[in-house]
Amino acid sequence: MRILIVSDVTGYMRGGVPAEARVLAAGLRARRHEVAYGGDIPIAAEAGVRHFALPARSAQRLGEGVAAALSAFQPDLVHVLAMGSRGLQALRAPLRGRPWVLTCHSIPPHERKLAGWHGSERLHYAARDLRFLPHGLAWRSLLAKRVPPAVVTHSPWVADIVRRHGYPLGRTRCIALGADIEAQPLRAAAGAPIGEAPRFVTVAGIAHTKGQHDALRAMQALRADFPGLSYRMVGEVRDPSYLAHLQALIAQGGLGEHVRIEPDLDEAAKQAALQSADLYLQPSHEEGFCLAYLEAAARVPRLVGTDTGAIRLVSAGDAGMQVVPPRSPQALAAAIRSLLRQPLGADLLPARVQRLRRDFSRRGYLDAHERLYEELVEAPLESRLAPSLSDFA
Repeated sequence: MRILIVSDVTGYMRGGVPAEARVLAAGLRARRHEVAYGGDIPIAAEAGVRHFALPARSAQRLGEGVAAALSAFQPDLVHVLAMGSRGLQALRAPLRGRPWVLTCHSIPPHERKLAGWHGSERLHYAARDLRFLPHGLAWRSLLAKRVPPAVVTHSPWVADIVRRHGYPLGRTRCIALGADIEAQPLRAAAGAPIGEAPRFVTVAGIAHTKGQHDALRAMQALRADFPGLSYRMVGEVRDPSYLAHLQALIAQGGLGEHVRIEPDLDEAAKQAALQSADLYLQPSHEEGFCLAYLEAAARVPRLVGTDTGAIRLVSAGDAGMQVVPPRSPQALAAAIRSLLRQPLGADLLPARVQRLRRDFSRRGYLDAHERLYEELVEAPLESRLAPSLSDFA
């Protein structure tokens, strides 16, 4: 099959959509599909994935670029892996009558950044929601009109938003992200209760929706019980104003000797941080899936995450993993305190790794996409066309 993957997210971004694009493109190419990628930079050239340069910041030029890629590559199917509402409107004409699928990682205003009002959740999210209201309404219209022939989400959390926007569940496929989860070396005394100097790690972009400020408040509450605690926040800075807010909170809370923000850690250093952590913390307010939590679960015995994205699915009743409501530093602190004092079975981590390798494998991720592609390519032509008014009667 000839598959064109399209994204308007810059390939220079760490993690997120570009990381998934590389996995999907290289995985499909390894399965003998002909794969091309439309985006600002090549995404997996080393895997034999052809690149079509797409202009940024102009929906009209993006539409023209995709039309040129369609003409040159002649794909059997187009996978729009990430696209803004204006870009989707521009793609309606070139994609009309073709098999295509749209992945919704999140829908505005969710996971959008606003550089301000970090000290008040109510003001920050009210302003954020107002700022992105036009984009949210555009998405609501695209989904209610059933413009994409099929929609992929990576968690029930996003699938529910898609459903509430009027898109039929029967045309929505929830496909869990996969990871290369290898069997981990046994950690000495991994299941024993933790003493007064626990080591915490979070891996997430530095942005308000990732909730690191809640984690800092939880650290303040925990310091009386664990005076030697240390907390490492790993992730690229996506909002400098939020970084400044975190730094101010650290200073105000007297946490300077306990907290490090590390935006430039390479992959090897990040894995070493996870391997040495006593507890992994994911304080996110919003997530489309949260691959970082999944990857940490294979290395860290104890994890606390918020109930967003697929974090509850990854946790799956595991005795070493607790899920709490988002935006609650008190709930984070209580869950952390409980887990640190709780002994864990010696077989917990090996059993968890086995479960994660079964339920969140790259193979399963690619299998699910291939099945969906085949269904769309084999669908009758009339089902690929834009819906008529009778569809909404």
